[in-house]
Amino acid sequence: MLSYVNKKDKVITLTATRHAYSQFVDRYKLAFAKKDLDNTEVPALFEKFFSESKRVTKLNRKEKTRLKRYGDDTMFFRTSYFTFVVQNKQIVTVELSNRRMRVLNKIHHQSDKKSVL
Repeated sequence: MLSYVNKKDKVITLTATRHAYSQFVDRYKLAFAKKDLDNTEVPALFEKFFSESKRVTKLNRKEKTRLKRYGDDTMFFRTSYFTFVVQNKQIVTVELSNRRMRVLNKIHHQSDKKSVL
C-alpha cells in the first residue's frame, strides 16, 4: 500500500498514475543497468522504494523552482535513487535523484510501451 503519515499523524493513502509506473520502470532500468523488468515485479519494487522514501521538507532553490512547474500543492519524497512527485494524493511521476544520474531524467526513453500495470 502506498501511503505516508502527514504532520497530524494521519495516514494518507496514495495511488500512482500509469505515467509514474512507466517512468519508474524506465529510470529503474537506467539506475540499475537492467535490460528487462518483469511487469509483475514493478508494483512491489515501486512500493519498496516509496516506503523507503522520506518527504523533502526543506526545499533548496532548484526545488522551489520546480514547485512553480508542478504547483504549490506538490510534495516530493526522496530515496537515494528516486524522487517521487505527489499531487492530490497521486504519485504523478518518478525522477532519478542521485546527483550523478539526474542528467538521465532528460533522456527520452525508447522503452517498449507494453502495459505497465
